[in-house]
Amino acid sequence: MTTYTVLDTHGFLIATGQTAADAAAEVLTDDGRDYDIRTAEDGNGFELWTRQQVANKGWTRTAIYSVGDERATAEARIFAKVIAADWPRHPTVLTDQQYAEMLAEIGGNNDIHP
Repeated sequence: MTTYTVLDTHGFLIATGQTAADAAAEVLTDDGRDYDIRTAEDGNGFELWTRQQVANKGWTRTAIYSVGDERATAEARIFAKVIAADWPRHPTVLTDQQYAEMLAEIGGNNDIHP
C-alpha cells in the first residue's frame, strides 16, 4: 500500500505514513475547510463538495467526481484525484517514497517544521 507525506504551504512537514484518505483529508480540511462526498444529483456516482466554515461560505460542488461506482470505490478514486490535484494555498501531498528521495537530494531531514 502506498503511503503519503503531507507538507504545508511553506513546505514544512505535517505528517508522513498517511493513507490516501488521511492525506486527502489534510488537504481538504486545511484552514478551516470541510468536505463531503455526496451522491450525484442524477444518482450516477459521487461528487466532492467543500466549504470554508470560518469564512461562513456555503457548500460548493467541486470538479472532482467518480461516476457509477459504489461508495467505497468512489471515495478511493476521489481521494486519489485530490492527492493528484494542485490546490492553490493548500498542503502538498507526495508519496513517502517521493519525500524520501527529496530529502536525499537536499542532504538530510526536513527538521525545520513548526
